Amino acid sequence: MTDGGGTGDHRRMRLRVTSRPVAAGARLSRVLDTGPMLRDTFFHPPDHRVAFLYASRADLLRLGALFRLAATSPHSALHVPAPPGPGPVDARTTPLLVARADTGLRPSDWTALRRGPYRGGTPLTVTAPAPRPTERPDAVRRRADRHPARFAEHAGTSFVLARPEILFWMGDLLTEAGESVAGDREIHRRGESHRNDWVGFFDPERTDDPMHALCVVAADPIFHRARWQRRPAPGNAVLSR
Repeated sequence: MTDGGGTGDHRRMRLRVTSRPVAAGARLSRVLDTGPMLRDTFFHPPDHRVAFLYASRADLLRLGALFRLAATSPHSALHVPAPPGPGPVDARTTPLLVARADTGLRPSDWTALRRGPYRGGTPLTVTAPAPRPTERPDAVRRRADRHPARFAEHAGTSFVLARPEILFWMGDLLTEAGESVAGDREIHRRGESHRNDWVGFFDPERTDDPMHALCVVAADPIFHRARWQRRPAPGNAVLSR
């Protein structure tokens, strides 16, 4: 599959990012910035403890690959800037930073990290691991229950910090959501479709964690039935003078 910022079969996708060095005093040594590649991805932080991620089919596939990349890199964090334009819904959007919990990244570090050499960067092509089936063994599910992902918001940026196996699982779910878009009836009817709820990844009992669910919504007008029904059939176009 070749689609904008990603090249190659999405089973093992290659993506172009900007690698920005950081000095966080921990294992984290770089931030991989997606730049405008995910221009149709909108992260809406929690409202009543539920957050929403809206993305096109192509962006869901890219984002799934990038989550898996973050899961397998103990020295990297993933930064998804907020698109400049309005999103599918009238709600506040923020950039999203994704990293393994063992990178040592703290949300409070982010303001200082952005001041230094973070503003420089080197273009880099990365190859993400191929997705796995989204079903996980009971042992993985139990570990996810014992060590849930953490959500935080600081300095206008949203953070998802989790163990590697949870980030990889999230990436597989995003890929699965992207792969299902083309044949989804709700997408054809409305141009968007709710794909899944990440309820089990975040701990609703933690009073210092403002999110217990993340709803993933595919929003892609390319697949909206009204779009292609309005197109004239080949040979039936009317020429105007």
